[in-house]
Amino acid sequence: MNSKDFINELVSKGKLKKQTTDMSYLNGLIEAAKRNFDAAALVKNKMDEAAFKLIYDGLLQIGRAVVMLNGYRPDDGEQHKATFLAAGALMGAELHDLTDRIQKFRIKRNNCVYEPQGLITGSEVDAILNTAKEYWPRVKRYLQSKNPQLKLFKDI
Repeated sequence: MNSKDFINELVSKGKLKKQTTDMSYLNGLIEAAKRNFDAAALVKNKMDEAAFKLIYDGLLQIGRAVVMLNGYRPDDGEQHKATFLAAGALMGAELHDLTDRIQKFRIKRNNCVYEPQGLITGSEVDAILNTAKEYWPRVKRYLQSKNPQLKLFKDI
């Protein structure tokens, strides 16, 4: 299934809804992601669960920027999952492995929030951080190609 068909399927299932989003909102998402990545760097190795959640939130925000730049927004009880699936489809098949990794982090984050039984380890923080460092440059290139007026930060 090509990416357009996949996005149309998400729309037909009610996972995505068409929406126009203005540039200031998109820049706000990207700026919020940068703040989350910066905050994670401050608490990493001190509060691993907090660092993990901050990095996850940053990934979610840049994923939402991709989806919203394309005229959609997530619209169901699985908004995080729909965001990452749609962003991956919109950016292309070469991001499949990264999207799969992020989905695993999404599940881990849900467990932390809704079933707080185990702690996040330092190696899990390193794993999500490395994924974010790999994901952001690709997202950044994609966003820049779609709209060069977006305010994109350099690195995580």
